[in-house]
Amino acid sequence: MSTLKADTIQSTGGGAVTLTKQSAAKSFCHLDLKTENTIDASLNVSSITDRATGKVTATFTNAMSNINYTSLGDAWNGVSTNYARIVSPDEARTTSAVLMSIALTSNFSLEDCQDVDIVNHGDLA
Repeated sequence: MSTLKADTIQSTGGGAVTLTKQSAAKSFCHLDLKTENTIDASLNVSSITDRATGKVTATFTNAMSNINYTSLGDAWNGVSTNYARIVSPDEARTTSAVLMSIALTSNFSLEDCQDVDIVNHGDLA
């Protein structure tokens, strides 16, 4: 068996390597929807749109190859007992964006939370 060791792997053009047909997350974002509607950290997410209370769209920088990707996440609204879940992609999926609803686990009401984490797994186009 051989061992490959590397500190940095780049594409032939010198940029980041594109992960396709891999199990690694193809996008993630950490959002603040309660105070600023901002992306605090992300990979492959170019922008967010706050569509309504507890509803957000995250637009991918690089599209997914099809609509059969997996989205999951959770959230916290700043109160120690109020955690939320990303309940589902709440509308028809697209390859360029994921539309999510954020509901409190205590009463399932939609809410804008200050710590929202969304992760997507699938293949990039």
